[in-house]
Amino acid sequence: MSAENPTAPHRVTRLSVSVEKSGSAYVSVPFEVPKAATRFDLRYSYPKSDNCIIDLGLGDPDLTDFPSKQGLVGWSGGARSAVFIAMDDASPGYAPGLRPGTWQVLLGLYRLPDHPVTVEIEITFDPAPREEANRPARPKIASSGPGWYRGDLHCHTFHSDAKGSPERLHGTALREGLDFLAVTDHNTTTAHMAYFDRASSPDLIFVPGYEFTTAQGHGNIFGARTVEDFRAETDRDVAAMIARIQAKGYLFSVNHDKPNIPWNYPFPGADCMEVWHAPWLSGNHFCLERYQAKLSDGQRLTAIGGSDLHQPATDDSGNLATLARPCTFLYCNDLSVEGILDALRNGRSFVTEAPGGPRLLLSVGDTIHGGEIRSAPTIPLSYQTSGAAGDTLEVWDATGCICTTDLTSNSQSGVLPLTAAKGFVRGQIVANASRAALVAAGQAHVAAGKGGRLDWSQAWDKPALRALTSPIYVT
Repeated sequence: MSAENPTAPHRVTRLSVSVEKSGSAYVSVPFEVPKAATRFDLRYSYPKSDNCIIDLGLGDPDLTDFPSKQGLVGWSGGARSAVFIAMDDASPGYAPGLRPGTWQVLLGLYRLPDHPVTVEIEITFDPAPREEANRPARPKIASSGPGWYRGDLHCHTFHSDAKGSPERLHGTALREGLDFLAVTDHNTTTAHMAYFDRASSPDLIFVPGYEFTTAQGHGNIFGARTVEDFRAETDRDVAAMIARIQAKGYLFSVNHDKPNIPWNYPFPGADCMEVWHAPWLSGNHFCLERYQAKLSDGQRLTAIGGSDLHQPATDDSGNLATLARPCTFLYCNDLSVEGILDALRNGRSFVTEAPGGPRLLLSVGDTIHGGEIRSAPTIPLSYQTSGAAGDTLEVWDATGCICTTDLTSNSQSGVLPLTAAKGFVRGQIVANASRAALVAAGQAHVAAGKGGRLDWSQAWDKPALRALTSPIYVT
C-alpha cells in the first residue's frame, strides 16, 4: 500500500509491505519516479534484530524478473537504512543517474522470524536542477614483465558493509607493498566506478569484481565491472548465473567454505576456491579439507587466499587480520588486469600467510603450478622454499600426503622423487618451530575481541599452514 503528499515542497511516497519466511528470498516493491525528479532519498525501516535482517537494493525501469540483463542500480545489503540516487551522485553501493518510470525497491529477506514482518519505505523526490554524472575514462597502464606478483583477492569498502573509504583501502594496499588488489564489495561494483577504475598505476593494479552474496553462499567474480543479477532462488539459478559470468570472460571463486559462512549450493563449475580466508587458524582447515576433496574428485580449481578485510575507517597497521593476511602470489605474464585473470584461470598461484611470509614454488621440469604433466613411475618434483626454517614441507596427491621433508634453512631447495602420484601434486608448509607463536598470536587476537565470526575455537589443535600451492595436474 502507498500514500503520496503531492502538495509538499518535495513529493513524498510512502510504501508499506508485509514479508514472511515462506515466500521468495527477494521481494520487489515498485514505485514511480516522476519526470521532474533529479534526485530521490529513500529510507526504510523494520523491526531489525538478530533473527530479522532485511537487505536493501534498487532497480531502475530496465529491471525485469530474474535473470535480468540490466537494471540493477545498486545494493547495500543491511549496511544502510537510507540511500539516495541523483543525476550526478548516489550513495556508496549505488550508481548515479535518474530517469522517470517504474523503479523497484529490492528487499532481500536474509533472515526472518516465524511471523510476518512489516517494512516501511519513504521516498522523497527533489526537482532541483542537476547535471548528469561525469565518469572519467580509465587510464592506460604500462605493464611490467613476467614474474610472481603479490596481492589480495577479497576485501571491502564502505560501498558495501565496511567503514573505510576506497582511498583508505588504497593506502592500506600501498602500506602492505601489494602489486594487485581485487576489491569485492557485496553485489556492487560502484567502488570501482567511483574510484578504483582510475586509481591503478604501474605498481598497483586494481582488479574489478564483486562478491556474489546470498544467505546460502558467497563467491567472488573477478573481472566484472557490472553486476550479474544475483537474485538466485535455486541451485539451477546459481549454476546458470555462473555460466553467464564465465561466458563473458570473468572468473568465479567459491569463498570461505567453512561452517559459519559456508557454500550451501551444489559445487559449481568454479574457476577458483578461496582455500585460505583470513588468518589460517580461523577455521581454514575446513576449507582445505573441502578443497582436497574437490581436487581428488577430479575438479581443477586454482587455490587462492583472501583477507576479507572490511577496511576500517582508521589505520589498522599491526592487526593480525589486516589486508593480505593471507597473501596470494600469482605468476603473471604481465602486471595487468588481463595478466592477473590469466594467472588465476591457469592456476599459477601460491598462498602465504602475509606479503613477507614463506614462499613455496613447485615444478616438474618447466611445468609449474596449474600446469599438466604425464603420469610416470617416478616424478622428480623440484621445490624452492624461503622463510620457513624449522617447519615441514608436505606434498599431497589425490590419495593424501605422499611425501614430507624437513625445512632446515630459510632458503632451501631440492628434488623429491615421487612414486606413482595420483591426479595431481600440490605442496603446503606446515608450522612446526613457528607453531607456538602462531597460536599465541591468534589467541591474543581473539582475547582482544577481534575474532569476529571466524572459527578460531575449532582450530587451535589443528595443523597450522604457512603456505600452500595450487596443484600440478598429473594425467
